[in-house]
Amino acid sequence: MKKSLIALAVLAASGAAMAQSSVTVYGRLDASVGSAKVGAPGAALTSNTQMFANNLTTSRIGFRGTEDLGGGLSALFIIETGFAPDAPAATTLGDRAAVVGLSGGFGTIKLGRHDTSFDDIRDLSVSSNLWDSTHLASTETIVGAGANGAVPASLGVGQLADYGDRANNQIRYESPSFSGFTFGASYGFGEATKPAKSDVTAFNVRYKAGALDVGYGYQENKNISAALVDTTLEYNTLAAAYNFGSFRVSGGWNQAKNQTQRKSNTYSIGVNVPVNALDFSLGYSTAKAKQAGATFEKGDAFSAGVTYSLSKRTRLYAALTNGDIENAAGVKVRQRDIYAVGVTHTF
Repeated sequence: MKKSLIALAVLAASGAAMAQSSVTVYGRLDASVGSAKVGAPGAALTSNTQMFANNLTTSRIGFRGTEDLGGGLSALFIIETGFAPDAPAATTLGDRAAVVGLSGGFGTIKLGRHDTSFDDIRDLSVSSNLWDSTHLASTETIVGAGANGAVPASLGVGQLADYGDRANNQIRYESPSFSGFTFGASYGFGEATKPAKSDVTAFNVRYKAGALDVGYGYQENKNISAALVDTTLEYNTLAAAYNFGSFRVSGGWNQAKNQTQRKSNTYSIGVNVPVNALDFSLGYSTAKAKQAGATFEKGDAFSAGVTYSLSKRTRLYAALTNGDIENAAGVKVRQRDIYAVGVTHTF
């Protein structure tokens, strides 16, 4: 009888401890069929019809959890891994996020690989678009990865590298809300051997009030080689979004610049209109890059799409994007035309 009571007490204590923790398994899968033409006009233009992965959104699987530590303090963790459902290959566990942290009245501190503070505001500028992948994004400043498969990556206006939405070895702080105002900062240790440097520094300021959401973000990707060659890149973005109820609008300004007086600016706008189970989206951007004050490249892009919700978790979609980039003489040097129909499921 005594042993039984002890066992029951142990189980009760264990249950109480487990009740303070929660773990969620989540993810997305996205696959589509379509065609893409990406590259320089003529023989260098790559054209392909194929099955795509991650056109509407980025496929992933993740685990996140919290533990109540008492006194308003909580521990948290995130492990999130991306993959391509059309042709799965070896992946790196936690390539999208691998975070442990603490949250309380002071805000939230996260340690590990995670989105930079800049990325929050960059995402805000395209929040009214139906997609969050770079493949169909309506921007030509920083295009990022190609349309996947046999289609190559496409260089954006100014040919400046992507800002990088995540950083390794990062410490990130997110403040609580002060009457709608929040701020955040992140620092990714490059851990390069001196005199080389490869740190990633970012911060943001944001204001949310009712249907309005507006913010500013800055990021510096420090890159100095052991020979003291400086290829550091800096990024600024200003974004806003407003929910009118029957439709939503978002837009912003994004700038990328390097240490050789090359600077690229993009202005973009997007609108999202839900109609019952359908969701329509349009996006447009225009960009110009200058080298030492003289026009280097310019371009614009248009995107359109529609999704149909079969349920809260499953959507069918059709989407396209068309973008052209010209040199200073007005000659088209690169283009990006992608069309796809697909299905995405969230769990």
